[in-house]
Amino acid sequence: MENTLKNKTVFGMMWSAVGKVGTLSINFISNLILARLLMPEDFGSIAMLTIFLAVSNIFIQGGLGASLIQKKKANEIDYSTVFYWNLVVAIIFYFILFFSAPWIAKYYNLELLKPLLRVQSIVIVIQSFAIMQVTQLQKQMNFRALSIRNITAAASGTAVSIPLAFAGYGAWSLVASALTAAVVNVLLLWRMSTWRPTLQFSFNSLKELFSFGGLILLSSLTETLYTNLQQLIIGKRFSARDLGQFSQAKKLEEIPVTGLSSIVNDVTFPAFATLQDDKTLLLNGVRKSTKALAYLNFPMMILLIIIAKPLIILLYGMKWTPSVPYFQILCISGLIFTINTLNTTVIKSLGKGKIYFILQITKRLIGIMLIFLGISYGIYGLLIAVASAAYIDFIINTLANKKLINYGFFYQIRDLLPTFLISLVVGAITYSINLTNWNIFVVMSLQICIFAALYLIISKTLKIEGFETYYSILLSLLKRKKH
Repeated sequence: MENTLKNKTVFGMMWSAVGKVGTLSINFISNLILARLLMPEDFGSIAMLTIFLAVSNIFIQGGLGASLIQKKKANEIDYSTVFYWNLVVAIIFYFILFFSAPWIAKYYNLELLKPLLRVQSIVIVIQSFAIMQVTQLQKQMNFRALSIRNITAAASGTAVSIPLAFAGYGAWSLVASALTAAVVNVLLLWRMSTWRPTLQFSFNSLKELFSFGGLILLSSLTETLYTNLQQLIIGKRFSARDLGQFSQAKKLEEIPVTGLSSIVNDVTFPAFATLQDDKTLLLNGVRKSTKALAYLNFPMMILLIIIAKPLIILLYGMKWTPSVPYFQILCISGLIFTINTLNTTVIKSLGKGKIYFILQITKRLIGIMLIFLGISYGIYGLLIAVASAAYIDFIINTLANKKLINYGFFYQIRDLLPTFLISLVVGAITYSINLTNWNIFVVMSLQICIFAALYLIISKTLKIEGFETYYSILLSLLKRKKH
């Protein structure tokens, strides 16, 4: 069983990685083109609406998808009940957003937000038709199908948004992209998944699932409000242009961080849930995942901090240079983000909804206090507060996992420290390359090559476990191809 689950997890993570990398690459290329066609204000306008759509999605999903994955013997009534619940809640929230649009536009003092929100919020109704198919495929660990639909949906949205941006439709091109991607997403999922809802609904089933899912909902709601509070404050206190600069920096930082964290959550959650009755196997799996994640994430974030300025100028153009320091601070936060995701995934996989909820509330209350302290120092103060909160989150998460699986703060630091120190040393060497008379893009390319080469050489020499893990996977793939 362990080997079968291990193979499923490894190949599930690989397919999930293909889907995430493919989707992020398409969105990244699309964003590059749109950043040169649109103004920061256009991105800022859409960013102002993010919190309202994100909160609506949390209520629609209700944590019930996580309950179905965590529940060992979910039946057809459970799935159909959740499907109809999601659909009804989505329609209710669409009308709430529709009639709230004038007040939201007034809050930001931007009339364009009213029609933008009324149209874009249609997405939440469309997406409600896909939630159960995604849950089914995740529980089966069929990440191949999920990856194909993610890539295709992203490509469809891009194919619509770029021509509209060229035609001068501004923020509307971003709305059209979201709607198109949502429709294609649903159509593909219904074609790929054999599951269909039956005419069954059970309040008893809903009540049972809410015993775990309700706490996940509240936790996710807290997380979403906290994450989007930054944009809400910047949009209100500063300007759409400032928010646009911030949102682009955040999008760029999220490509590696959120992509990697999403892969972790999608794959390890069902895998860890399967191991919830064997704490020894679970601990070993979590340790290996922690080391493997850190091996990718730590060097990536440190390298991005070093090459931030030439990277943003190359990708987006000179008009986006104010976002450089925003991006660098966000990358400091991103260093620990994936490890935090893994820690909280462990808690969810064990079905500890109450503990998860208490932890999330505690962490977010601390984070909100830091944000309101930091905002008095402007956007930089806000971002430093957010970065500080991420490291406080890590300490709190490890305290919980010390009790649950005996994987506490000092144990995790011991596993993370070798990779972090190597990344830091290699980063310092790379940063010292200061060729002032050279083209900044040539210097950036040289820095990337030197960083990668030094990192791999030192890792192999010191036999770092993260390196050994990926090296063994690579050899396994090569052997498969030969046979």
